[in-house]
Amino acid sequence: MNTREFGVLSDGRSVREVTIANEHLTARFLTLGARINGLIFDGIDGLTPALSLAKAEARPFCGTIVGPVMNRLANASAVLDEQTLSFPANEGANLLHSGALGLHRMVWDIAAADESSVTFCVDLPPDAFPGQRRVLVSYRLKEADLVLDITATTDAPTLMNVGFHPFWALSGQGRDGHTLQIYADHVLAMDAANIPTGDIAQVDGTALDYRKARGPSHSVDHCFVLPRTTKLQPCVTLESGNLRLEILSDAPAVHVYTGMDYGIAVEPEIHPDAPNQPNFPSIRLDPSNVFRQTTVHRFSKR
Repeated sequence: MNTREFGVLSDGRSVREVTIANEHLTARFLTLGARINGLIFDGIDGLTPALSLAKAEARPFCGTIVGPVMNRLANASAVLDEQTLSFPANEGANLLHSGALGLHRMVWDIAAADESSVTFCVDLPPDAFPGQRRVLVSYRLKEADLVLDITATTDAPTLMNVGFHPFWALSGQGRDGHTLQIYADHVLAMDAANIPTGDIAQVDGTALDYRKARGPSHSVDHCFVLPRTTKLQPCVTLESGNLRLEILSDAPAVHVYTGMDYGIAVEPEIHPDAPNQPNFPSIRLDPSNVFRQTTVHRFSKR
C-alpha cells in the first residue's frame, strides 16, 4: 500500500492517491470521489481510465462513487414522508447523480488501508437530502477480484442509492473492441429524458437483448432489472481479446452506459427515480437500517 499527494483541485482542496496490490491486481484510487484511477491485471494496464486531476474534474463521474442518490430523479424532486424534496437540477429539469450535492465531488477521508485494501469515509450534513449521513466504501483485492462494499447510515429518514460508476476498457480501445453480456430479462422503459416511465419491459426481441454476448452499440444508457435475490449474482460480463471481466452484485438492477469513448460503464444500483415510481424498490433509509451493496469485479484470461 502506498499513499501520496496527487494534486490540488481548482478550488484549493488537496487530493491524495492510494495504491493497493496483490499477486494479480494493482489498483489506484483518489480521495476525490473515492474514485478508481487505474487498474492493472497480471501486467495488463489501462483497464480503467487513469486521469490527471484536471481531467478528473472535467469527467466528474468517471470511476467515482455516486450518490447519495445515483442516476436520475425526475423534475429534480422526490417525495419522502409526504414532503417534497427539491434539488438543483443539473440535466435539463432533472437531477443526475445528486448534482452539486453528489459524492463524486467530495474529497473523502481514508478511514483504513493496508497492502490490499482501502476504506474511504465521508460524512454528509443535512442538506436538500435529510439526515446526518455517513458513507463508507471499502475496496479490497482478493486473488483476481476487486471487491467493493458500500455501507451508509443516517440519523433521520432519508434517500440513499449509492453506487460505483467505473468505466471499463479491456480492449485498449476505450469502449470499442468488447463483447457485452447482460444477465437480465427486463429493462426499464425510459422517456426521451432518460426518466423511467414506470414500465418494466422484456428485452426479448429488442435491441437491448444482451443475454447472449455480442458487440454493444454506442447508444446503451439503460437500467436492466436483475432477477430478485439478496445474494451476489452475475449481472454483466465484458470480454476483449484474451481478457474477461465478470461483474457480480447483490443490487436489484444494473445501469449500462456505452456513450463515452473511453470505456463502458457498468453501475449496479437500485432503480432510478425510485421515490417517484411506486412499483420500484424503495431507496428510503431509516436510522434503524443500514444501506449495503456489494459488487465483485472478477478478472480472468480466456
